Amino acid sequence: MGKRMSALCGLGLVSAGACAQSTITLYGVADIYTEFLTHQAAPGDKSSASLMRMASGGKSGSRWGLKGVEELGGGWQAAFRLESGINLNNGTGTGAGGFDRSAWVGLQHERWGALRLGHQYSTLFDVMERYSPTGAYSTLYEPAGAIVGVNFRENNVAKYLAKIGSLTLETHYSFGGTPGAFQSNAAYGAGFDYADGAFSFAAAFDNVNTPQPVGFAHFRRYAAAAIVSVERAQLLAGVTHGQSGVAAPSVVTHYTFWWAGVRYAITPYLQAIGAFYYEDIRAQNPPNAQAPAPHPANPQQVTLQLNYFLSKAVTLYLAGGYARRAALDFDDYNYNFLHYTLAAGRAGSAGAALGLRKLF
Repeated sequence: MGKRMSALCGLGLVSAGACAQSTITLYGVADIYTEFLTHQAAPGDKSSASLMRMASGGKSGSRWGLKGVEELGGGWQAAFRLESGINLNNGTGTGAGGFDRSAWVGLQHERWGALRLGHQYSTLFDVMERYSPTGAYSTLYEPAGAIVGVNFRENNVAKYLAKIGSLTLETHYSFGGTPGAFQSNAAYGAGFDYADGAFSFAAAFDNVNTPQPVGFAHFRRYAAAAIVSVERAQLLAGVTHGQSGVAAPSVVTHYTFWWAGVRYAITPYLQAIGAFYYEDIRAQNPPNAQAPAPHPANPQQVTLQLNYFLSKAVTLYLAGGYARRAALDFDDYNYNFLHYTLAAGRAGSAGAALGLRKLF
């Protein structure tokens, strides 16, 4: 997909010897879709309204990046990745600037594993990604926030990865950087992924230490999932359990989230995905100090996705979802970062979208 670049060598910024043993790849994803939604919260006198919009990143977040490796000898390599998100519908960046998705450098060896330092994804995010029914935490329509949380990208991370036969191991630690409070703002996690033929299994945990008025509170998540391949179908199931003592308003602090799905290759060019999601919400913080703690009903969601592969790099997709007792993707319980809402007095909301994704 990527295009190798020799710009640094051509400019004479690195030695000829290094150029002969180094590669830099420009890569990315351009993903855009149009979407129709029902029962969205509306301003003014309207209690509920439909919404038609265009947005970026329906199947995969739109992005561009640079990655590279340099041979050091003895099987060792130096590697790096710089990746920035893009809102394709308006041309803006997804973060505050810079490389908001990934920015790391490291050393790696086929036998001894890889050590990476910088801005990176959490271990739980990495390990569970291919076990999400849509394959990559698709916005259309997967409640990924319940699986990975809001802190799925972390700063100041040291991460180690190793592969031993069919087993992949990963762990990370994020330095908090707070003087006199070593654990405040720190985060850590570990996990494994076992893949052997038709069966795969993975498990991971993640902990984030969130500063509070006095000290800090843990937010811990534990996840496990499996895939079984049967001819042209892949059957998936997983569970995430989260528990925390954070005091932030409206945050779900104790829950168990379940998912099950199937991916089916109708033809080599056409794939269907179906999934069901259920969240058992056991505790949620009140919206303010004066309000009582809410007791929300447990939300459910059904998702269907149809992918037509125009080429290895181009996918035309159609997606639909219906969430009951929550906004789509359970966004009203998972930090509202996908901008789905549920109007007051409504039991659920639905969405349908048509999109195009190009890898490069």
